[in-house]
Amino acid sequence: MSPASTQSPFESDQPSSAATGSSSKDLDLDIVRSLRMHRTLAIVVFIVVFVGIFSFGLSRHPYYNTEALIYVQPMQTKVITDTSQATYDPSRYETFLQQQLQTIVRSDILAEALSKPATRAWRFRGESDRAAITRLQQSLKVNRVEQSYELSVNLSGNDPVAIADVVNAVNNAYIKGEHDDEMAQSNQQLSILQDELQRVSDDLASDRHQQARLSVSLGVADTTGDTGNPYDVQLAELRSQLAKAIAAHDVAAAEASSISGDQNGASQSLRSAANDITASDPGLAALKQTIGTRRSAIASQMAGLTPKNPLYQQDMEELRRLDLTQAAMENEVRVKASHDLQQKLNLEAERTADIEARISQQLQQKTAVATGATPELQRAADLAADITRLQARYTEVNSAINSIELQKDTAGLVHVLVPAIPPLSPKTSVKRLILAAALPLALFMAVFAAVVMSKVDPKIYIAKDVAKLLNFYPMATLPHSAEVDRHARDEFNLRLLAGIDQIHRASGAQTFVFTAATSTSEVTDLVASLARKMGRLGYRVATLQASELIENRELSSGFFKASDSDPAVMPPARTPHENFVVQKMEAIKKDADFLFIDALPLLTSSEAEFAARLSDVVILVAESAKTTRAELKSSLSLVRRLRVPGAAAVLNQLSLHHADDEFITGVHALQSRRRESYTQ
Repeated sequence: MSPASTQSPFESDQPSSAATGSSSKDLDLDIVRSLRMHRTLAIVVFIVVFVGIFSFGLSRHPYYNTEALIYVQPMQTKVITDTSQATYDPSRYETFLQQQLQTIVRSDILAEALSKPATRAWRFRGESDRAAITRLQQSLKVNRVEQSYELSVNLSGNDPVAIADVVNAVNNAYIKGEHDDEMAQSNQQLSILQDELQRVSDDLASDRHQQARLSVSLGVADTTGDTGNPYDVQLAELRSQLAKAIAAHDVAAAEASSISGDQNGASQSLRSAANDITASDPGLAALKQTIGTRRSAIASQMAGLTPKNPLYQQDMEELRRLDLTQAAMENEVRVKASHDLQQKLNLEAERTADIEARISQQLQQKTAVATGATPELQRAADLAADITRLQARYTEVNSAINSIELQKDTAGLVHVLVPAIPPLSPKTSVKRLILAAALPLALFMAVFAAVVMSKVDPKIYIAKDVAKLLNFYPMATLPHSAEVDRHARDEFNLRLLAGIDQIHRASGAQTFVFTAATSTSEVTDLVASLARKMGRLGYRVATLQASELIENRELSSGFFKASDSDPAVMPPARTPHENFVVQKMEAIKKDADFLFIDALPLLTSSEAEFAARLSDVVILVAESAKTTRAELKSSLSLVRRLRVPGAAAVLNQLSLHHADDEFITGVHALQSRRRESYTQ
């Protein structure tokens, strides 16, 4: 079957090539058709929007804006002893700045500003103080100037002089309040600092008096200097000397112990040390050199002799004597070295032990003296630390007092940097822009309303609506019978017949069930018209009502032949009840090219469902401006559940008022062609 006109329920729901092109234009609004369908709505929306916007633009008056700048010093309220005026904490400054933004629009500040005579022109006649304050809070805009220490105070209104006076009055009230707060805080801080300075001075005098008495008791001029505690220096030096003496004695005693005694390990250590001394003895070295020279001479002499030669034996005897002489000399030197080494190590151990004992005795004596003076030394150290702390405190408090006294004569943390002045010209008026935009905005809203109404309309109007819903285009789109003549409608029916014939040739389908997607629509006239048209074209067409299929009676069917314009009744044959319907349909199809079954709407008729099960193709007839999307989609879903081999759609009764440009162009071209043929 043609993929553009039918679709098997066994196939996927992928759109055909024609439907794919339509799906890619889902966002196409089809503005012309939407305006044609919803012309009244578009006109109403256009008038309402245009009048509203134009009236709003005419109501705009000249609007002025003035601005003042307030400088906020980059410092915050400090603790009473904080003297770091040159630096500040950015996070604390941000908090302080946010507080100032809220302070300017505080009710008491605005009330004081509005009490000034200069602000009376800004107030409405008969307006209460509370209402004026509330209105000013809503109109006054206070913002921070980016990347600066400044605050901008803005006010807009119709009177340029009045708004400038109000902004200046608000700034003056805010500055006065901040200055009073600073002075009150400064006086309180100054009183606290003076009391603290007197207390620190008294404590400092008392500590210095006690320190003088301790200097006399300890015998030092300054207990806070480098020599304020002489005992610690002496004890530290003695402990260092004692540690060195103990280490030296331990080393000497260990060396003496390692070479003394009868233990095997001690003898080995002594022999090892003696061997080292013997190896470096000059006399022994000279003897070894002499003996070595003689050995070389004897070896040269014995080179040409045999062992039995008397001279050879004499040389061997001399070599033995030389070995004995060298061994005796080495033993003598080793014994002497061992004796000297023992005496040297023992003397070193005794000397280091004596030094250790004397230093330890001195340390004990000095420790006893220092222990007796410990309380006085500790008190002197505490006094020295306390005096240092009090001196730093005194300097800090004194600096804070001087800072506050200097700040009392300054302008304060905030001051007006640029006062507000009456603006010379109003703000850029949007009146002309609003009036100019009234027409395009009204047109846009009218078009938008028409398009939205078309999109939310649940009914089906054109073939594109069917294609978007079913994923395939209808076999044919038939115009409304009241808007075209009979010949033009026959032209469109011929396209439907061509589609049916193509399906028949491609798949051999003979049984076509025509059913409406809407419960209030009928297809009887359409089926009869198609049957007559095909009969004139030479096809044998049998028509049948779906209700006749399930009745246990003879079937009457109409045939349309090329020579017949009216249906001829064909006598049916009788068959058993269980095969009655199928055999009757087969008998009809043997003598006919097509079997058209006229069925009631599929969603409300079980007879239509029964006929659809036995058919080759179900043709869903959707009526333009009457069939809804839900009805058509439900009908196609039911056809697929019935597993009908093929399904197609036909859009019927399409009014030119709802049609798209392509369909309208085709109808006009057809009618023009018909008129030209009549004139010829």
